[in-house]
Amino acid sequence: MKYLLTLLILPSLLWGAKILSYNVYDRNDRVDVMLTFDTPYEGVLRQTRQGNTIVVKLEEAIIETPKIKTINSKYLNKLAIAPQAEHIEIVAKVSDDVTMQASKTSDSYGLRLRFMVPPLSGSETTAAPVDETALSGLPTKSANEFERSYYVVIAILVIGIAILFWLKQNIAKRAEAMQPQTPQPKTPWLFSKPSPKSEPIPAASPAAPISDGTGINIRFQKSLDAKTSVAMLDYGTQSYLVLLGSSTVLLDKFHDNIPVTQSEFETLLQSKHRELDGFFQLASPADEPFDSYKEKASGVY
Repeated sequence: MKYLLTLLILPSLLWGAKILSYNVYDRNDRVDVMLTFDTPYEGVLRQTRQGNTIVVKLEEAIIETPKIKTINSKYLNKLAIAPQAEHIEIVAKVSDDVTMQASKTSDSYGLRLRFMVPPLSGSETTAAPVDETALSGLPTKSANEFERSYYVVIAILVIGIAILFWLKQNIAKRAEAMQPQTPQPKTPWLFSKPSPKSEPIPAASPAAPISDGTGINIRFQKSLDAKTSVAMLDYGTQSYLVLLGSSTVLLDKFHDNIPVTQSEFETLLQSKHRELDGFFQLASPADEPFDSYKEKASGVY
């Protein structure tokens, strides 16, 4: 958080205090020029005089556009404020006996340039008191206003991060939806929860049936195409012949005469080819045999 605060005030640190406004107060015994900055002015003020012209250089200060003002006063006739390469130059046209005094407000947000005739040396006349009302009334930037700007920047950053996160989530979901998904066999609806006493019957084939972890053993399985296969499943004391694909279809169930070899399973598939033909809807006329399935069932592709 402190790094963000540094970024916010970095322009002011690099270029100096910016003059927000200036006001001229014409009094009977003096003329005051009040300058107001956006940040406390800590620069150096240099004053030179050439005849009736007083030149004031404000280092580490900036102003957006030049300012020129004509004043009908016996102390100050004309005032010009102009930005230079590395400072601000204030040029004042004054009378012969007028001098300038500079002083800052207590918070350094304001700078007063006072044009007046100095008192005669040796006289008991004291300098005119400082107009504290004018100094305290400068439109300086309060701490509350700075804090408000700080919170606005924080809120904008938080909203921006939230929008980026939302866009990232949506892009990820769209990319996932566009990826092709391979359909998975759906078998649980065929079987209820196995009884604790029921045990799958052992297969007589050389290779032991494969269990899927739910009490269902795959005795045999054969792929018909990229998305469909036929499987012999053992569950409890019975075996089931099912068609697996985009949906699961129960073709037959067996309690006795269960195939125990791959050859017997292939023979069983040949006997079920017409029933499979009905599910695939591949047979057109009645006299057209189910050649495509028979080729797949016999291992010819």
